[in-house]
Amino acid sequence: MLFTRLRRYAAGLALVCLVPVGATGAQQTTPTVATAVPANSIIPSSAADTLEALMMARGTDTVRLEKDRLLGERRDAESRWAALSEQAVRLRAAVGELKDGISAATAKEKLARKDKRDADRISAASEKRRMERSLELIQARLALREAQAEAARVERDHIDATIRADDAELAIAERRDQVSPEDTTQRTAFQELTSRWLQALRTKVARAYDLEDRRFKVVEAQMQLLKRQRA
Repeated sequence: MLFTRLRRYAAGLALVCLVPVGATGAQQTTPTVATAVPANSIIPSSAADTLEALMMARGTDTVRLEKDRLLGERRDAESRWAALSEQAVRLRAAVGELKDGISAATAKEKLARKDKRDADRISAASEKRRMERSLELIQARLALREAQAEAARVERDHIDATIRADDAELAIAERRDQVSPEDTTQRTAFQELTSRWLQALRTKVARAYDLEDRRFKVVEAQMQLLKRQRA
């Protein structure tokens, strides 16, 4: 029984699986948690009677190549975030200027009405409406830039989480062939590495959910801007 359990564990450590999934706009591969039940599996009499290989790591070269690609994508996301944030700053300044202009036009309109200067009142009212229209468009554009900047920031965070997961996976791949199932200390250390990898993958998946949420908000902001432009 002990020999059978150790042989299963050693075989489990050697498992390698490549699964393609979409990440930050490019095709990439990522390890998965084993979910399929092997055809020749048996139901153990107790939980201690079997050791299951939960993680299936890729080769070290594959992980390193993905890390190199991700580092480039991170730089791109950081640049997009900086550029979009700068645009948002300028748009916020334009919103402030328009609001000041609308306040001034409103004051002129009221004064002209009080003095019964119809031509000046009509001119001030027309100018105010023009600026109010511009304000609506710029506010919608600002909302879009803010949503896009936030999406770029979260994309950067998702890439960071993916890189950390790759680092944890790389540690697994480098140690996998060196672990002796008969050595309790080595086996415990390897299981700790697997635990860290799972935690890193959990963070990566959570960041992926965040990223999709921000992308959804970008589309909503685009729809609002289109609505303002068509009004």
